[in-house]
Amino acid sequence: MFTRNDRQTPEKRASAAFPIGVLLLAICAIFVYLTIGGGVEDRTDTVVYTPQIADATGHR
Repeated sequence: MFTRNDRQTPEKRASAAFPIGVLLLAICAIFVYLTIGGGVEDRTDTVVYTPQIADATGHR
């Protein structure tokens, strides 16, 4: 409540609960997104083909 002398003065003690809550909510949302996304993803193996060297002593 405001008293006579407060006249909309700025807050002197800010609470850190809101920023920490938003940070924890974002971390939980990212964790859930990665967990669900990892479970839905197809489990196919990735194959990488390297270029074959035809002749090591050949001309360039």
